[in-house]
Amino acid sequence: MAVTETTTVSWGSRLGGSLKGVLVGLAMFVAGFPVLFWNEGNYVKTAKALDEGENACVSVESNAAIDAANDGSLVHMTGKATTGDVLSDAQFAVSATAIRLSRKVEMYQWDEDSHTTEKKNVGGSVTKTTTYTHKLVWSSSVLDTPSHPEPGSDMTNPGAMEFESGDQFAENVAFGAFRLSPDQIRSIDDARPYVFPTNWVCPVAKAVRNGEYVYVPNAATRNNDLNRRDVVAEPRVGDMRIKFSVVTPHEVSLIARQRGDTFVPYVAKSGKKVQMLSDGVKDAAEMFADARSGNSMLTWLLRLGGFLLMFLGLSTILKPLSVFADVLPILGDIVGIGTGIVAGLVALVCSLATIAIAWLFYRPLIGIALLVVAGFFVWKLRQKKSKK
Repeated sequence: MAVTETTTVSWGSRLGGSLKGVLVGLAMFVAGFPVLFWNEGNYVKTAKALDEGENACVSVESNAAIDAANDGSLVHMTGKATTGDVLSDAQFAVSATAIRLSRKVEMYQWDEDSHTTEKKNVGGSVTKTTTYTHKLVWSSSVLDTPSHPEPGSDMTNPGAMEFESGDQFAENVAFGAFRLSPDQIRSIDDARPYVFPTNWVCPVAKAVRNGEYVYVPNAATRNNDLNRRDVVAEPRVGDMRIKFSVVTPHEVSLIARQRGDTFVPYVAKSGKKVQMLSDGVKDAAEMFADARSGNSMLTWLLRLGGFLLMFLGLSTILKPLSVFADVLPILGDIVGIGTGIVAGLVALVCSLATIAIAWLFYRPLIGIALLVVAGFFVWKLRQKKSKK
């Protein structure tokens, strides 16, 4: 059963709130400039570092022996990452010879979802109707107790996990004749579900294994000898399920600077570090191509993020205009659409101009082209105003 709450916010309260938000909007708008400028510089520096690294990289056919001639050089190697370290989880009697042992814990909890609709009233007030719905879910995060529980229902969540998720890493991982650093070890992935031995017995009372999961009843159930419910078929709030996974020795590909019997990041002239580790066998060209794709994707995401900072900031700054006009709801809607268009166009021009100025520092020809595009949008804005 859903819970519905209806509130009315006066025109004065809305206008006061929108005016207070102007400073927040201004801060968001201003923050967009350094984000975009830094992002372009980071892209160019990383791209230059990857170009330099690919030109300097030496592909070594075998990592079975240490070649002193490559000491200090950026090298590419493929081979098996191995370890003799045994990682164990004493609470659940789980152990494996592995590079990483992971425990993921989920708890059965109440989850509250809300959906709000707004209706503008003549005079500027707004009536908000919020509908709260609830469901029981397995979640790896601790969920708050629903703020609007269903009448007559106990929807209290425990508020903390009795068992926590976590990772263990091997300290000693060999890569042929070399040893990997802690950072490189943490970069190794390709996790697989832990295979429980046939004689496995869980030290936790009343825990039951079902497939890849270990189900643990809540503390109240475990402390009640008379409670024999099936925790898998009849889960209750506070019950937990735990999944273990392991990263076992396997083939990896590495690009890093050789130093003695280990590896360190290669520092390019741009100041950026070049170090890559991928699961499986990959040649150097493929790894550098993947790194360039990642650099491009990050750059575009931050470009979008910078634009949205500016757009949302400007929208917040202009919000009082639409709220003021909401005395007549239809007029407020028209003003809101207009301020949204203005905020979008101004944010776009400012974003392009900032990106162009950044590129003038790093790649002038592209920077000039972007300034021309930004100038075109400014011209269109002026043309639109002159028609009015």
